[in-house]
Amino acid sequence: MDLHKAIRDPWVRGQLGLVLLIGLGAPLVPRHLNLGVADFLLNRVDPTWIRSIGGGLMAAGALLMIWGARSLGRNLTPGTEPLPQGVLVTAGAYAHFRHPIYAGAVLLLTGYTLAWSNWTLALVAGTAALQFFKAKARREEEWLTQRFADFEAYRQRVHRLVL
Repeated sequence: MDLHKAIRDPWVRGQLGLVLLIGLGAPLVPRHLNLGVADFLLNRVDPTWIRSIGGGLMAAGALLMIWGARSLGRNLTPGTEPLPQGVLVTAGAYAHFRHPIYAGAVLLLTGYTLAWSNWTLALVAGTAALQFFKAKARREEEWLTQRFADFEAYRQRVHRLVL
């Protein structure tokens, strides 16, 4: 994994920004920020039983991300461009989903927001994360199509995301 290249990748920077925004915003927004007209929707903390569902989503997301990372093995990279010596992985999590790590990240970020605040804010955060990772997946698939001749057949067989 080339960390110097990853740091320069705008997708990696965007991902870091998204994680920081949700990571800091989910606990702070409903407790410390007046949101004006949107205050009644976003500025509350749901009951514990609702927030505990967030813990389950976080666990499912983390497990999916770990399964995807383990399936990729030495091909794992934070950026969108495949490693020069990389191979197309179609086993493990990738036999079922083309982007299990991204799907896991969406579940984890949504669950984290739900666990810290409320379902409305979790819906907003989850939608934002889903849109970001869908766009990142499209860019990654452009690279994969260029690099691997059999990617198009794989794309036809396997769903993009869990969600």
